[in-house]
Amino acid sequence: MFRNVLVALDASPPARRAFAEAADLALASNARLTVISVVPPVPPASFRAPVDVESLRREVEREAEQLVHEAVDELPGELPVTTMIKHGEPAKRILEQLLEGRHDLLVMGSRGRGRIATNLLGSVAADVYFHSRVPMLVIQPEDE
Repeated sequence: MFRNVLVALDASPPARRAFAEAADLALASNARLTVISVVPPVPPASFRAPVDVESLRREVEREAEQLVHEAVDELPGELPVTTMIKHGEPAKRILEQLLEGRHDLLVMGSRGRGRIATNLLGSVAADVYFHSRVPMLVIQPEDE
């Protein structure tokens, strides 16, 4: 079974469901759970819109930290959990953590944009899938 599970968490419903699935798997396998949330780069401010980019970065990081801590607070005390907030491109940071942490399973949500939108906009889950040899459990969005 799995011993070292990594779950990627953001505010999307599929990611929250992935978190619940990862926690259940880790408990059932007596595994360690590592929760990663990646703060993406904030695009530079437009010349027409005065935006305090540094304040925006801090706010996004604060929200990521709050999301992770609130999720972990609901877990049973006997589950060993590590949390981390990374900065940068989400797929790249998740791939780095998979290697560094020697995880044997990645659980993450998919936004379910469809093939065309994914090809145009990209997909973190697809990018990780094509560049990792670690087994993945991808949680799809629920049907409306």
